[in-house]
Amino acid sequence: SGEGPTTGEITGADTADGESGEPSVRPNWHEDIAPLVVEHCGGCHVDGGIAPYPLEDYAETSPLAPIMALQAEARLMPPWHAVETDECDPYAAFKHDARLSDEQVQLFRDWADAGAPEGDPALAAPLPTPPSLDLADPTVTAPMQSAVSVEPAGSSLDFFHCLSLDPGNTQDVYVDGMQVIAGNRRIVHHVLVYVDVNATSASWPGGVSENCGGGAGTSDAVLVGAWVPGGLPMETPAGVGIRMPAGARIILNMHYHALPTGAEVDDATSLALRWQTSPPEYVSEFTLIGAPAEGDITTAPFLVPAGAAGHQETVEYTVPFIGPVDVRVFSIVNHMHKVGVDMKTSVLRGGEEICLVQTPAWDFNWQRLYEYDVTIDQAFKVQSGDVVRVRCTYDNTLENPAVVEALGEVGLAEPQDVGLGEGTLDEMCIAGLGVAVRQ
Repeated sequence: SGEGPTTGEITGADTADGESGEPSVRPNWHEDIAPLVVEHCGGCHVDGGIAPYPLEDYAETSPLAPIMALQAEARLMPPWHAVETDECDPYAAFKHDARLSDEQVQLFRDWADAGAPEGDPALAAPLPTPPSLDLADPTVTAPMQSAVSVEPAGSSLDFFHCLSLDPGNTQDVYVDGMQVIAGNRRIVHHVLVYVDVNATSASWPGGVSENCGGGAGTSDAVLVGAWVPGGLPMETPAGVGIRMPAGARIILNMHYHALPTGAEVDDATSLALRWQTSPPEYVSEFTLIGAPAEGDITTAPFLVPAGAAGHQETVEYTVPFIGPVDVRVFSIVNHMHKVGVDMKTSVLRGGEEICLVQTPAWDFNWQRLYEYDVTIDQAFKVQSGDVVRVRCTYDNTLENPAVVEALGEVGLAEPQDVGLGEGTLDEMCIAGLGVAVRQ
């Protein structure tokens, strides 16, 4: 969180107005609120951004002051779901932590209660640089080759189409940053990113393989990353890179969720890549553990009954013998669908449970890859025999607003039994781990 005056310093205080000498009510927009809005909201709430309305000046922001105070107090905004709980204290902090401090939350409340005063522009505090949602200094941006149309097919709303992109590298490179740029956010549910090592997908007509399932559409591709709603660019720590051989292609497995209102077109999805040519100390891959992925469902069969609240499903994966190889976990993402409410990923080792991340206020619309704020030599080191446990908690009742939303999409009014599947109206319980292996 950004540094600033605490409520004890300014609540109920007046300062001299720069022009008239009249007292200025604190907190006010120019001296107190604008810097917080720029720092914590400015990446999304801008003209053309992913948020539904801009918050770029006093006129746009002040009418929303009461709502902003409520959202801040409920910790709904800024969106950040990897939090410390009684059962999870992650081994390291995360980068890009968007949370407001208690004092900053109180500033929004005090500003709203005071009627959202503007203050004097002459006394305006310096504004920080707003956070960027774009990958810095990309080497290349590879576009999709042809458009894809997505529309409901009977009762089916979910489709998996694979896109083949040509990054154009003529030598082996090591990717340290990538950003999926979703061409039509209204229908893109999530994206898996693969390196097509042998460029097999180059033969796909128009660079598209429709209905390719949940994988790459070819057997010789390596999973290296993922994009989910609310996600930032994926970046590896210093000394870590994703190997992309000369002539390799990129495959995006696009999970499209059609709108009940009719056809939508995606003609603008692309992938920004940043790479180096020198081999790094560690080479990175992306590993999925959970259901459906690697691991055993200890609560099998996987089924969330209609009307069940607090229902849990657990998957455990035992790390095979890896010998003296140095393997590190540097990032993690939790993934469920609309019925999910809480998810925890941890490692069991020698009778101890080491929590990697917990997202206890799950929101399908705000998922992200959480990057540990440590150097690679300080990142969590995997050992042979470690058990990765992924635990998901579900609320399949009408008390869960996301369930109501999901049912409404298919014309249902009452909860249904929910099984394991790829569709938005099915469920998942998957952790995605950014893993680095020392070379």
